[in-house]
Amino acid sequence: KAMRNLSVFVLILWGLLFSFFLSAQNEEVQKKERLSFFDLFEQVDSVPTLALDTDWGRLIMHKMSEEYQDGVLSFNHPTANSPVQLKIQLRARGNMRKQVCYYPPIKIKASKNELTTIGVTDTFKNIKLILSCREGLQHEDCLLKEALAYQLYELINPVFIKTKLVKIKGLHEQEERFDFYALLIEDEEEFAARYQGNLVDSDIIKVHTMDRATYLKMAFFQYMIANPDWSVGNKHNVSFLHIPNYTRIVPAPYDFDYSGFVDAHYAVPASSLPITDVSQRYFMGHFVTEEEALLTARFFSSKKSAILKKCADYTELSEKSRQSIEKFLVKFFELLEDEEKVMKVFVAKK
Repeated sequence: KAMRNLSVFVLILWGLLFSFFLSAQNEEVQKKERLSFFDLFEQVDSVPTLALDTDWGRLIMHKMSEEYQDGVLSFNHPTANSPVQLKIQLRARGNMRKQVCYYPPIKIKASKNELTTIGVTDTFKNIKLILSCREGLQHEDCLLKEALAYQLYELINPVFIKTKLVKIKGLHEQEERFDFYALLIEDEEEFAARYQGNLVDSDIIKVHTMDRATYLKMAFFQYMIANPDWSVGNKHNVSFLHIPNYTRIVPAPYDFDYSGFVDAHYAVPASSLPITDVSQRYFMGHFVTEEEALLTARFFSSKKSAILKKCADYTELSEKSRQSIEKFLVKFFELLEDEEKVMKVFVAKK
């Protein structure tokens, strides 16, 4: 009788474990099948073309007020391979770029009903779009280099904000206003959910509260692309997450237009910094030990081939621009080969 009871117990236990396995499997399938607004465009391997019809004159004239206005977003559905038209709302967003650029960055939101009709089942219905600052190859070149910077950070750290390069046609009542590259950026809430994390609410972040390896990689990356426009303390151009399996806060950088790597015409370093041009690298990391500096330098050296290859293969940029980028990055990697220089540049007591 005891053996029979044990057998029954084992069968029940196996049944529960099997049910749990099936439930977890089904949950995973549902996760994979769930589609957000941003996912829709990410499914396209090449550069998709989007047409955005709205009153651009009104948007540009009133960009500082950030009021939503109506628009229609048209594109080819990546799976159904059929044209789609979405009624959306959009507004200007951003800080400095909104002030200095003719075309401000914008936030686009679609209604749940509109998205459901094209198979978008997730709750995330907002996307951000960075437009070329102005028309012209010089400004489009800067947009492309910023898009590349986001891709380079993906090679550095597993926690990153997703982006997607697109072609955008700006229309007003079906009449074309412009046609250039633009950059789709994952909304912060969706970014956090992708890592099953939560955005940090605190207005002030301390360096010692962050995941150390991630912080060091981010600080070195910002130095690599010569970006002086970020700050941990006031959460400037850095998102912060609480993520399962990380005991400390995980940072993720964004907005690289003020970097020497991008070299936008309006980019100037803050007057408080000891540099006069964004093309000059300046390390902004804090409390970095000699051991941390050397280890992180070795990590970046191990990524040299992948980083340079990513730049060389980025054919959206002209060959001249790619060669210029390579020279800019090679100087960084040459520095990493000299331990004395590494310690002089990256060891920081403050």
